[in-house]
Amino acid sequence: MSSSTAPGGRRATLFVRSDLPAPSQKHCNAIECELQELVCRDVLDGVETVEWEKRVPLQGPGNGAERDLYNEFADWAREAGVCLAPFFDTRLCYSSTTGEKRRELVMPAVCLAVYEDGDLVQVAPFADAGRTESVGECIAELAETGTVPDTSSTTVSTA
Repeated sequence: MSSSTAPGGRRATLFVRSDLPAPSQKHCNAIECELQELVCRDVLDGVETVEWEKRVPLQGPGNGAERDLYNEFADWAREAGVCLAPFFDTRLCYSSTTGEKRRELVMPAVCLAVYEDGDLVQVAPFADAGRTESVGECIAELAETGTVPDTSSTTVSTA
């Protein structure tokens, strides 16, 4: 997967599951091309693609980066007055290796985060009062207007 980043300005990170089937991989490649086009048009200063796991334990060692990202996204959603569910979900999962049950966070297959000068200003997908905003709709809004969809005037600092 491709990646290009620029410090500061408006940058996007595309998160994709590491275990996607071939058709979904093709879709992700198309999304990456759309984002690169936005970089070429100076709508975005940089874009990066990051793979993440399908499920992440809510407690214990490992996968701390994904849990931290989710917490950052959840803070943004709370301040923006939107909801990350059902795109991020928790489930009670059984480990055939250990025989234990544990709560795990299920990550969406594709997620887009947009940052402006280091502040998280948009996460897609999200839900808001019965409507949803997909990754594709977020990219379309960026392409059309040069701005992220208006959910709130607040931002969440990542510093």
